[in-house]
Amino acid sequence: MSEFDIVTRGLTKVFGHFTAVDNLNLEVEVGELFGLLGPNGAGKTTTVRMLCTLIEPTRGQAKVAGYDVATEPAKVRRNIGVVSDGVLLYKDLTVEENLKLLAKLYGLPKAKAEDRMRELFELFKFNEKAKRQVKALSSGWFKKSMIVAALIHTPKVLFLDEVTSGLDPQTAIALREFTRKLCDQGVTVVWTTHIMEEPEKICDRVGIIYEGRLIQIGRPSDLTRGISELSVIEVETPNLQSDLIDKIKTYNDVSKVTYEDPILRISCLRGGDISEEIVKLLINSGARVRSVRPVEPTLEEAFVSLTGGEEEIDRFLEMSSKR
Repeated sequence: MSEFDIVTRGLTKVFGHFTAVDNLNLEVEVGELFGLLGPNGAGKTTTVRMLCTLIEPTRGQAKVAGYDVATEPAKVRRNIGVVSDGVLLYKDLTVEENLKLLAKLYGLPKAKAEDRMRELFELFKFNEKAKRQVKALSSGWFKKSMIVAALIHTPKVLFLDEVTSGLDPQTAIALREFTRKLCDQGVTVVWTTHIMEEPEKICDRVGIIYEGRLIQIGRPSDLTRGISELSVIEVETPNLQSDLIDKIKTYNDVSKVTYEDPILRISCLRGGDISEEIVKLLINSGARVRSVRPVEPTLEEAFVSLTGGEEEIDRFLEMSSKR
């Protein structure tokens, strides 16, 4: 029987006449790496803030690490770590001083706190940067400082909100690998992001929130493979002219077209087989067609299908880039 670190039942948050989160039912298993995906305004951040006890639900219930967020918020906070733009460090203190202060607030014995700091500093290769004031750090090192601060008390549940934003590629990869190891050790992680490729790479399951509702949940591969309304083909055709690409975009059933020479990728919302029609158009127009093959949709293409069209993914990416 599965054990759950996060359980919500009818979780709802209303601001005035606006329902930000609507009747959310969710279960996240112990040690699971769970991704929350959705544009700004969809309810993703509001959900995380309720689970972290930063705001109270309007109605419904939620338990995190076995404790009720409404009636046992202090116990929830002792068992979670949060990396978010809304959780800041004292900038005039050094990283080490911040961690010592947090360890004291969490009631960690001095020897245990020092061992934990040493472990985290070695893991993230802080070296002399642990002695620097937070305000003197680059954005990447500031993000690392927030991460080690969230881990100082060895939380059961870790919330990572846009955690790779501002990190160099090598550090982002290392963080994903480290997060995976945390889950293998039994830590439950909720990973929110606007970068759609990330959940596909690391998450056990993904939940897609749209207009306040959890519209789909499952393993990334199941979400993309299980959408019968969506089919995707890749055509290898070098040096394709832009006017042909524009013409393909006008087809009624086509939801998205991308071209990275020599691969033309076409997704169709209704699941129709348009490969024969596309190939005929390309050949009749003088294009060279080397191969045509069906492929599994990406999580981005699944989002398009689930939310009703490419204009939604464009809005998603545009709004997320302004964070």
